[in-house]
Amino acid sequence: MKKSQNQIKPRFNAFRISLIYFIVSIIWIVASDQILVMTIANNQLFTTITIFKGSLFVIGTSILIYFLVYRNLVSIKRSEEDLTESEKKFREIFNKANDMISVNRVDADGFPGNFLEINEVASKRLGYEKEELLNMSPSDIVSHDRMHEIPENAAKLLEKGHNTYEIVQVAKDGKEIQVEVNSHLIDYEGKEVCLAVSRNITDRKKAEEKLKSSLEEKNVLLREIHHRVNNNLQIITSLFNLQSNYVDESSKDILMVSQSRVKSMAMIHEKLYQSPDMTHINIKDYIESFVSDLFYLYDVKKGTIEPQITVDNIKMGIDTAIPLGLIINELVTNSLKHAFPEGKEGAWIQINLKKEGDLFTLKIDDNGVGIPEVRKIESTKSLGLQLVSNLVNQLDGTMMINRKDGTEVKVLFEELKYKQRM
Repeated sequence: MKKSQNQIKPRFNAFRISLIYFIVSIIWIVASDQILVMTIANNQLFTTITIFKGSLFVIGTSILIYFLVYRNLVSIKRSEEDLTESEKKFREIFNKANDMISVNRVDADGFPGNFLEINEVASKRLGYEKEELLNMSPSDIVSHDRMHEIPENAAKLLEKGHNTYEIVQVAKDGKEIQVEVNSHLIDYEGKEVCLAVSRNITDRKKAEEKLKSSLEEKNVLLREIHHRVNNNLQIITSLFNLQSNYVDESSKDILMVSQSRVKSMAMIHEKLYQSPDMTHINIKDYIESFVSDLFYLYDVKKGTIEPQITVDNIKMGIDTAIPLGLIINELVTNSLKHAFPEGKEGAWIQINLKKEGDLFTLKIDDNGVGIPEVRKIESTKSLGLQLVSNLVNQLDGTMMINRKDGTEVKVLFEELKYKQRM
């Protein structure tokens, strides 16, 4: 707040008024006497008029002093009334606040000293009379288990001039109360003291603990669901594997393809089960593990076909990861089965996934024989390639195929937003 331009200076103003009064009085006495000497020759009349003049001056001075003193006393009275009213309002707010408000001394090392002021809420909350609290300090009402925090909080208060922290207070009956304290250093009667507002957060802490416990229970349940889904899918892949021992070669190939599809989904749930947040997986880790399993499933000998995987370190949600995993499964499986029918020295399959802004780019290519020109994914009778087209549409993506020097399939898409199911 800016200081008033016409700030009152009592001593200077009193001196100025006295000086003006003194000068006016001298001028009046000297001038009036000179006028009387020059105009009145009769001594008796001169004496009478001089007495009248003196009496008039005394009466005028008395009236002037009366009004000055009266105005000053009225001003003082009004100031006292305003001060009393202001203090009454302050006390009303101070005592009726919902939070405990206190003022306490601060030692040289910042350690809290005795209370200087305390409101009614503090007395009701802690169960002490006001007089009892004024003979105590904040340290006397802090839980013994939290006493070690007082020096650190005091040091922060001295350093910054304010501090906010949580602590446990102990009432007279031994009840523990969790509070959040906002403390500030202020000037109080010429001394630096601590003004503290302590809010009871016991109910809030109980609600937070209840919410935390509920969240942990849901996390455990969600992990268990992912774990059981993964186990069930693993059982299905095992059944496919057992069944492949009792069928002909063409049927065995179908079972292997189905097994890899189920495996791609099972691994998603396995990674989610292991993920800290259980809503996103590290897609780089997933692709590397899954492609390695595909090479093992199709019994690709080391050194015959080299997998070249370049994937950004990306977190991806399950709604996008499952169709993406199936797309990678179909395209890599297609390359393993058809790109190198007679074997080829220096054969490779590249899997690249990068993210620029919100756009993902998946590129899978090989240096094999390539997809024949007549085989268009949209019209092919191959279930796998039809599945790729449908999955790209599910991702609201676009797909491009390049048949030069092998096969290159590029898919552009954005991560699907989670859809509320309940």
